[in-house]
Amino acid sequence: MQRLKESQEALTLIYNAYNDVAESPLKPLNVDDEEELKKLLNTVMNRESISHIQNKKTLKESTELRSALADVLLLHDNCDIKEIKANMKKATSSAV
Repeated sequence: MQRLKESQEALTLIYNAYNDVAESPLKPLNVDDEEELKKLLNTVMNRESISHIQNKKTLKESTELRSALADVLLLHDNCDIKEIKANMKKATSSAV
């Protein structure tokens, strides 16, 4: 639960940074609404696709926002990607 809270706080910070540089800011964020987070992830990915089609550079904040959204959504599904990566790293380092 602590990890989810930390990820939600990070998401909020990245979300605000994204809105500061985006041409059209996104609607207010509700970090507890899983469906809203999924829609937001789709919106961010669509904006990145449009930028790519228009040969515009993708915002660094967009990539960070997408990653933070995915992290929170995975945690809602009881999947901690950081823990999985740490365990994989630990397993590969002990196998050497």
